[in-house]
Amino acid sequence: MMFLKAENISKSFGGVRAVQNVSLEVPENSIFALIGPNGAGKSTLLNLLSGIYQPDAGQLTFQEKNLIGLPAHRRVRLGLARTFQKIRLFKQLTLLENVRAGFHIHQDAPFWKNLLHGNSGSFRDEAHELLEFVGLESLAGERAGALPYGKQRLLEIARALATRPRLFMLDEPAAGLNGSEVDFLLDRLIQIAGRGITLVVVEHNMDLVMNVAQRVFVMDHGEQLFEGAPREVQANPRVIEAYLGGEFQ
Repeated sequence: MMFLKAENISKSFGGVRAVQNVSLEVPENSIFALIGPNGAGKSTLLNLLSGIYQPDAGQLTFQEKNLIGLPAHRRVRLGLARTFQKIRLFKQLTLLENVRAGFHIHQDAPFWKNLLHGNSGSFRDEAHELLEFVGLESLAGERAGALPYGKQRLLEIARALATRPRLFMLDEPAAGLNGSEVDFLLDRLIQIAGRGITLVVVEHNMDLVMNVAQRVFVMDHGEQLFEGAPREVQANPRVIEAYLGGEFQ
């Protein structure tokens, strides 16, 4: 059984065909990368997978459950989580409150009641553990908006993990990070995968992609250009011409 499967997915905005007849299969317990030049349709495809957009055509299933028509919050309850290219945090809240917000789907009380009064119990303990995992436990009481950019990215990852995903999609997680931050991120992604969470990563940092992904799916102009193992992608003439240039020659 394929974990996540898209068949001939398409999405247009006016006259612009952002994604055209794209099919992919993401195996369970894998790290699957989406790469391609700017405007290739990667983020649009991720939005289709996560429920931010609904496709104009095509089929989409997760563990053989039909996702077409299912909104994003319903997909989160099925075990699909994501981060965004533009960081989306509750910047006036603390780091701990941001992570606790991710546990909302596991609780019965209204969101803000849980956030304001859920100061004890297993969710709070697990929130601290997630902050420790991303190296931010010492800043748990600080306001999220005061964090430097790289740490905000890590906080968003911790909050997404609080939903306890089975499939975790990340949109350019290394964007804006320095070398040491990218190395730390790579290590965290490997550890997340080691917990049995399947990863789909949209990324321009080729060092990260080639060191972490088992499969790489290349897009260009809204279409699939190539799919293969990292070494196959590095050696493919069409991929080199469209995207990688001389980087791996």
